Amino acid sequence: MGRKSKAAAMIQADMVDSRNSPLLVAMENLTPELQDVVSEIDGLFSDAQEASLRAYWRIGKLISEVKGDPERYLTPEQQTQHVDGASLLMAIFAPVYTVEQMRGAVNFFEKYPSEAEIIRLLSLRCPDRPRWRLTTSHVQLLTQIPDDQQRAAVEEKCVEEAYTARTLATELQEMRGKQKTSGRTHQSPKGLKQQLHDLLQHQRRWISRSDSLWLSEKRDNIYDDIVNAAPSKFDATVQGYFAEIVENFEKMSDIVADHRAMCAKVREELDKREEVDDDTEEQEASPRRRSDMTR
Repeated sequence: MGRKSKAAAMIQADMVDSRNSPLLVAMENLTPELQDVVSEIDGLFSDAQEASLRAYWRIGKLISEVKGDPERYLTPEQQTQHVDGASLLMAIFAPVYTVEQMRGAVNFFEKYPSEAEIIRLLSLRCPDRPRWRLTTSHVQLLTQIPDDQQRAAVEEKCVEEAYTARTLATELQEMRGKQKTSGRTHQSPKGLKQQLHDLLQHQRRWISRSDSLWLSEKRDNIYDDIVNAAPSKFDATVQGYFAEIVENFEKMSDIVADHRAMCAKVREELDKREEVDDDTEEQEASPRRRSDMTR
C-alpha cells in the first residue's frame, strides 16, 4: 500500500518530466472527472493506510494487556504453569502471522502508547509531497530505534524528505553501520524540540498506562487486584514492591509539583516577552541565557 500511495503522491512531479513529455501530469491539466477519480483513489489509499496503522497499534495494545494481566485472561492452570499470555496469543495466530509481526505490534504500542501519538503520526505530511503518508512499514522500522531522541530525529527526517519504507530501511542500516564502526559514541546536544519531545513521550506513556492498566475504571485495576488478592499472594516480595511504590509516589508528587511550578514560570516569562518587543534585533544577535530562573 505504501508504494502505491507514494506513486500517487508523485503524480504532479516525478512520474513525468515536463521537459521530456508533452503531457504534463498535473491536477490543473486533468479533466474535472479525472481529478475526482484521483481524489477518490487518494482518499482510499489514505483510509486504508490509516486503518492499517490503527489496527497494528490496537493489536499491540491488546497483546500488552493480556501479558500484563494473566489473572484476567488465563485459566488457573495456565497461571500455575506460568504461561505467558503474549506467547499464547502469538502461538494462536502463528499459522497466519509471524511472531516477528506480533512482536512488532507490541513494540509499536510500547514506543507510541497513547491515542494522541497515533493521531499525530497519521497527521504527518511532507511539505513537498502532500499526499505522502506514514505507513505501517515505516512504523515497523521506526520502532526498531530504541532511543526516543534518535527515533524522533529520524521520524522528522523521514517526514521532511518523504521517505519510502525502503529508503528508511537503508537509512537505518547506515546508522547501525556508523554505530558499529565508531570507536566512541559522539552525541550532539539535545535541541529544545527534542528535549520537549522526550519529556512529552514519558508523560504520554505514564498517562496511557495509568488509564489502561493501573487506574482503569472499565475493569479491575492494579489496586483492585491488590485488595482482592489471596493472602498467600501478598507475600514479602509483593509487600516490598507496594511499600516502595507508595514511597516513590510521595517523591513523584514533589517532582510533579516542581515541574508545574517551572511551567508556570516559563509561561510567565514568555508572556513578558510578548509584551516587550523593543531591542529585538539586539537580543537576537546576543541572546542571554536565563537559566537562573529555574534554579
